[in-house]
Amino acid sequence: MRAYLVTLTLAVAAAPAARADVTGTVVDAAARPVAGARVGREASGAHVVTDASGGFSLPVGDGRITVVAAARGFFHGSAVVTAPAAGVTVTLASVPLDDEPGYRFQSPQTCAACHPDQVEQWEGSPMALAGVNTWVYDLYDGSGTAGGAAGFVYQRDSALAADNPASECASCHQPEPWAATPFSPMLPLAQAGSQHGVSCEVCHRIAAIDESKLNAPGLYPGVVRLARSLPYEPVQFGLLGDVAFSSGGMRPSYQPQLAAAVCAACHQDKNDPDDDGDFEEANGVVSEPTYGEWLASSYADPSSPDHASCVDCHMAATNARAACSIYTPEVPRPDGQLRSHRIEGTTAAYLEAALTARLTVAVDGGELAVDVELENDRTGHHVPTGVTVRNMILVVEARRVTDGRALASTGEQVIDELGGVGDPAAGYLAGLPGKLYAKVPVDAAGHGPVFFTEAASLALDNRIPAHGIDRTRYRFAIPEGGGEIVVRARVIYRRAFRAVVDAKGWTTDGHGRPLEDVLAPEFGHVMARVESTIDAPAPADGCGCRGAGRGAGLGPGLLLALSLARRPRRRRRC
Repeated sequence: MRAYLVTLTLAVAAAPAARADVTGTVVDAAARPVAGARVGREASGAHVVTDASGGFSLPVGDGRITVVAAARGFFHGSAVVTAPAAGVTVTLASVPLDDEPGYRFQSPQTCAACHPDQVEQWEGSPMALAGVNTWVYDLYDGSGTAGGAAGFVYQRDSALAADNPASECASCHQPEPWAATPFSPMLPLAQAGSQHGVSCEVCHRIAAIDESKLNAPGLYPGVVRLARSLPYEPVQFGLLGDVAFSSGGMRPSYQPQLAAAVCAACHQDKNDPDDDGDFEEANGVVSEPTYGEWLASSYADPSSPDHASCVDCHMAATNARAACSIYTPEVPRPDGQLRSHRIEGTTAAYLEAALTARLTVAVDGGELAVDVELENDRTGHHVPTGVTVRNMILVVEARRVTDGRALASTGEQVIDELGGVGDPAAGYLAGLPGKLYAKVPVDAAGHGPVFFTEAASLALDNRIPAHGIDRTRYRFAIPEGGGEIVVRARVIYRRAFRAVVDAKGWTTDGHGRPLEDVLAPEFGHVMARVESTIDAPAPADGCGCRGAGRGAGLGPGLLLALSLARRPRRRRRC
């Protein structure tokens, strides 16, 4: 038996996995070496990078394989070899970057012929519906909903409207017509379905984005460079550097900016108060900050264990084995390499995975002391983020278990007026124990919140950055007789300040779905909920009625109904 064991051990040790190398050089059409090119086996997801002389050594299993090389500014190149192999040359052809403004973007249904899964994921998504968002129209020209003309309307009320009536809304929400005619206005809502929102080719035709000018909105000329090539030299930019297939309207080219920087085109912008087309000046206020927040976080650092791009988080991994329905690569793609094109953000799953809430309750000085900690431990940018009307509200309450009696607040930490002034039973939360988290732009006179185009500064930005922790304390009077007390804290997300919702009469979101902001019992989407129970002794004086704490709001926050609800028209100075 001992001899058998020794023989078996030797046999296992003598049979390592087969390994072979493919070595060679990546060159351009003029036979010049291409340094920094990615070289890998088709569809494997693994790659090496060429050295200064264009050389590479690719470890693979032996046998017949397809080697693919990719570099920015070039179409992919490939070679079929039998490994091991040496002296392999892969030639890359340059992508023509002469843009043709007359080029017509292909319909997503054309793309669906080869990419049905991706188009099906995209259909009905916020990207697909960007051009028909009724909230955008209500704020742009008042035409989105029945009450859309109430409150602030850019074309009617903005100080910039006389000189810039179209604004730059179409650059993000209707990029196809904007790309054909920059600075064009939004199409009438009844015609908006003729364009395709943020469609397949809007993203996959972006050859470059100037990362020194990311505050410009959308497909802004001079910032975003499109490659709308002629029919005989088509290009589709992507992140998969190991695609060997090339035919008809599909010639792949590696574009690493699609992982994050391209997202900045519409998820990082600043207003332009002097309307001179320079969005990097100090006089503006960042209105859409998401990309910049990510860029400043550890999530943007490739060397950090946190590292995750926009694609990593917002395009969920799939188990699809091939990117194309009419072409099968020589090996199936590994799980998670292909991503969903639904591109989600503020769905229930994302909101509920954004942060962690913690609650500590104790009896202190005859009162109930409550500490709440909110940690942004699962989001790569601030919470909340996006356009300035979005907000998040922490609501803290305490009740006696036996009779449901609400404990009176004796602390000063209360929800700002922007949480809505009115009946709490109808979702107006201002003055209740808790905190509102938002970015509040004001005009030059300090009035606000105002629509982002009118912003001169920020009166408040208390949103929680990536890895940030916000701590607040609350105090409640223990009722006569004491008893078992349950303390609850919930964090709710609102798509707009309540005064804006009321002014416009919104009952659905911009895509026609029921608006949770106005739906009982939560009046917003619950992102986190935590509770704790404690036995509280009766107060020493036998009385638990010290009264509610006084509010500490912004003061001018209630002016929202006058500023965003309807700002007086002002003449612009020359």
